[in-house]
Amino acid sequence: MRRKQVWKRAAAAGLAAVMAAGCLTGCSGKANSAEDNGRFNLKIMSFDYMGNPMKGDVGASIMDTVENYTNTNLDIMWTPSDSYDDKLNLILAGGGEDMPMIIATDKKSPAIINAARSGALWDIEQYLPDYPHLKNSKSVVNDNIRIDGKLYGVYRGRALGRNGLTYRKDWAENLGLSAPETIEDVYNMLYQFTYGDPDGNGEDDTYGLALSKATAPFDIMQTWFGAPNGWTEEDGRLIPEQQTEEYLEALKWFRKLCEEGLIKKDFPTRDASTKTDDIKTQKAGMVVDALDDGRRVMDYFQTQGIEGPDLDFVGAIKKDENSQPATMATLGCQGFFVITKAAKTEEDVRKCLDFLDKMNDPEMMTLANYGLEGNHYHFDEEGRLIPSQDTTLNQEYQALNQLVSYTEYAPNTDPYVTLNRGEYYDKQQAVISANEQYAVSDPAAGILGDSEEYVKNGVALDKIIEDARVQFIVGQIDEEQLKAQWDLWSKSGGDKVIEEVNAIYSQMQE
Repeated sequence: MRRKQVWKRAAAAGLAAVMAAGCLTGCSGKANSAEDNGRFNLKIMSFDYMGNPMKGDVGASIMDTVENYTNTNLDIMWTPSDSYDDKLNLILAGGGEDMPMIIATDKKSPAIINAARSGALWDIEQYLPDYPHLKNSKSVVNDNIRIDGKLYGVYRGRALGRNGLTYRKDWAENLGLSAPETIEDVYNMLYQFTYGDPDGNGEDDTYGLALSKATAPFDIMQTWFGAPNGWTEEDGRLIPEQQTEEYLEALKWFRKLCEEGLIKKDFPTRDASTKTDDIKTQKAGMVVDALDDGRRVMDYFQTQGIEGPDLDFVGAIKKDENSQPATMATLGCQGFFVITKAAKTEEDVRKCLDFLDKMNDPEMMTLANYGLEGNHYHFDEEGRLIPSQDTTLNQEYQALNQLVSYTEYAPNTDPYVTLNRGEYYDKQQAVISANEQYAVSDPAAGILGDSEEYVKNGVALDKIIEDARVQFIVGQIDEEQLKAQWDLWSKSGGDKVIEEVNAIYSQMQE
């Protein structure tokens, strides 16, 4: 502990010195011309999940600090997550001088696969051993993002067991309910949250599960039933989720939740950024997603000084008492950073990788994860970092974590500081760790993108399955019509995707 405290004090002092230097310069706004004032001009496209990224003078000073530390002039295209795919497709299709050198992705999409195959991206595998952090990338995660066997990206590391449910523990206790362990337990809790007056105000003003148009909650919950995380192996072959009985069973359960009012029927029109709003306003009692999203709701309650709300976290859920718990595994990453041919030379590529590597240094990870000492956190007497309770300040620094690859360590497992974030953070981390043994992986994750048919037609095929799922859940189509859409998927190229995926899979098993 003593050694870590000494490092933290030294790092804080060093960061303060860099900040002071940073105030003398600003973002150049230039990109893709080699250098300016001895610094590499680097244009990056990455995600904005909060709105108003790197807000105000403090945010600008933090960006100055990053530029000084990485010896770059940064031009960041912060792009809202809800419109990211559309923007990415336009950027990749347009090319030209406005193309960023580094682009963050959240998945191996057909657009990214096509870009790789058309020669628009660099294969960076040969360079990774030259960088102190990137050389430690996990081979199993790299394999999940390969395209035609080549490594076109630096993955954006995430915890494998990150997904689960967050629920109003105080509401459950009011109703005499304990933490759910089975699907039946979850259903009973959602029903009582909707009709049992969990807040005790005598009004019909609460409901069970908060959802938005984001699809991850359904992907997570279907694994409770034994359905796949995308694809599964059956009799030595890989088959997609909709060809399993468990997938249909899960969809029927979701439809029941909707019919009984335990979820809101308008969820397909709710913006993804509002997914926890009904928890914050104390209308809903549960959210299923990344567990850190649920913990941030508790942070919100504490920051706002709202009395009473108490949240708890559950990871894997059993289908029944005789089943093993399950939850959806992440890929060990949330997409990856690609380096485009806007980086014209090998030297440019190396400078892009140098930037991504330096963002994993202790100084940059502390800055990206926690902001500035005195502004966004302080150290207690034992040298533990305590974040500010004023989460309104998060916009000043939090977008910066979308520039960190977390190659060696997932977010919230920062090895460089000892955290004192309270009981809710500790609970969340304990559940994430326990989840790993029950997390259901997708065996096709690393090879689906090698299917020529999927690359050509995957966007349309995915849309058929997703639209049919939502339409069935909200009652717009019945089971016969649902299965008709699955048949349409098969006839529109889905059968060919299965054939190509299994051809690749068979080669891998030899």
